[in-house]
Amino acid sequence: MRISVIIPAFNSSKCIGRALTSVKAQGIDNLEVIIADDGSTDGTGAKAIEIMPEATVVRLAENTGAAAARNLALRRSTGEMIALLDSDDEWVPGKLQRQVRFLQDHPDFGLCGSGHVLVCKDGSLVEFEGRNPKDWRKELHFAQSFHGASTPLMRREVLERVGLLDERLRVLEDWDWMLRISRDFKVSILPEALTLIHENNPSDPDYTVQSTAHFINKHRDEFSRYGSVHSRNVVSQHYENAARNLFRHRRPGEGCSMLWDSFHTAPLRNPPLLAAFPIAAIDALAGTHFLADILTRRNRIPLQPDRHRRSA
Repeated sequence: MRISVIIPAFNSSKCIGRALTSVKAQGIDNLEVIIADDGSTDGTGAKAIEIMPEATVVRLAENTGAAAARNLALRRSTGEMIALLDSDDEWVPGKLQRQVRFLQDHPDFGLCGSGHVLVCKDGSLVEFEGRNPKDWRKELHFAQSFHGASTPLMRREVLERVGLLDERLRVLEDWDWMLRISRDFKVSILPEALTLIHENNPSDPDYTVQSTAHFINKHRDEFSRYGSVHSRNVVSQHYENAARNLFRHRRPGEGCSMLWDSFHTAPLRNPPLLAAFPIAAIDALAGTHFLADILTRRNRIPLQPDRHRRSA
């Protein structure tokens, strides 16, 4: 059974070696590795071939986004199964073997993901154990992913039936794809953290706002399938997510406007959002960033790299 490994990359020459090394560490010979160079200017493609000469590099003339890059690689893929890995992430040894075994043992499932560990820029970790909600389709309305775009292994049938990613989305493109997948296929997430996802810079705020609007408009009827309260809560959550991104980029005025849209859409979903507005006023007067720090804070655990990089 051949597995196609799809790796989109943009200016990733400093980190793609880590990703490719983790692919080699899977111990699977019949891999087709396709790297989609999304208009890089730092020699990413050449670096990838230096590290893995057997890989295929396809290139976009200019930076077009992760959806377009993945689609370019997917069109070239030939494997019976397809694995996704971002160029700045890495897999624990044995990840693919565990997932292949699951899909072989469960022919009624189309996709298998895994838990993951977020490796933060300061070296700390946020661990997310894999879980399986009763209804992935409903869960994905809130942009709760299959643990990111670097964990899934899927059958080729999934790609053939669902189609490629939506290139109009520069953000949320993976959640959109996964939502579409969950409508047609059963999905399972292994509990073990078999992927290390490295924190990078927050998404471009303009792309975030544009993609949020497109995602909501595209799936509004889908959200309503679960009732009007659910639909309002979903839209409110997406507005809040976009607001957090705006605050990370120190755009508090737009962030507060988006937070208000979130609260106004579904006041009972997250009432503490009201507290954001007086804090924002204090920040504006004092030149501080208390609200941004509060909205972007994560619970962290000490870095224990050996625990997550050892063989599964």
